[in-house]
Amino acid sequence: MINKCKDQRVNVLNLYFDNVTMSQMEENVERFFEEARDENLFIVTANPEIADYATNHVRYQRLINQADYVVPDGTGIVMGAKMLKTPLKERVPGIELMEACIRLANRKQQRVYLLGSKEEIVQQATRQLQTRYPNVTFDFHHGYIDVNDAQIAHDIRQFNPDYIFVGMGYPRQEEWIERFVDHFERTVLMGVGGSLEVFSGSKKRAPKLFRKLNVEWVYRFLIDWKRAGRLKSIPVFLYKVMQQKYNKK
Repeated sequence: MINKCKDQRVNVLNLYFDNVTMSQMEENVERFFEEARDENLFIVTANPEIADYATNHVRYQRLINQADYVVPDGTGIVMGAKMLKTPLKERVPGIELMEACIRLANRKQQRVYLLGSKEEIVQQATRQLQTRYPNVTFDFHHGYIDVNDAQIAHDIRQFNPDYIFVGMGYPRQEEWIERFVDHFERTVLMGVGGSLEVFSGSKKRAPKLFRKLNVEWVYRFLIDWKRAGRLKSIPVFLYKVMQQKYNKK
């Protein structure tokens, strides 16, 4: 794993975010393959929900901070960093970083494994992505698994992937990566939450206007009011950021 000093990262609720742009992350991933090392690259895309959860689960917080890159997937993280007067350059949406990686895989004719969601969802996501990126070799498995089941990791290893995108939701996806990362060599591993549903077409991403205004969460709430319970984490997160701000004084 990449050795980086915490002082070079932005501390938001004791999660240490890399202050990078999307284009810089694309360059980091491409450079990882060019350097021809046997190590893996573990990327966490953390939003306010994850940051809030991590404040109450120290082991999970430690797991995230051990990743090679922690990027701000959420407007709230960028807002929080700005409130703390340690601004991040920009939001790095996990779904966009995932697709950037797949574009790179298409150029390099690499292998991509999708792990997560229901069988029909991950299967459809694979079909859709295969159509768009014909030079990529895909394989997949649903996410309804025991995160301790080593057989799944063994089967994936036989596929010899360059990328493993794990869409099982936090904290399971990061816990799975932590548990089995050593089964692989020169592989990019990243938790991608609900991205597989979007790529399958079963869920729609917010229109570009919502994304440009950094209010994608508003669109998700409007089309799925059941998310109201999950959105409670945002004001809680901001309250905790305010506490961090005043504790620093």
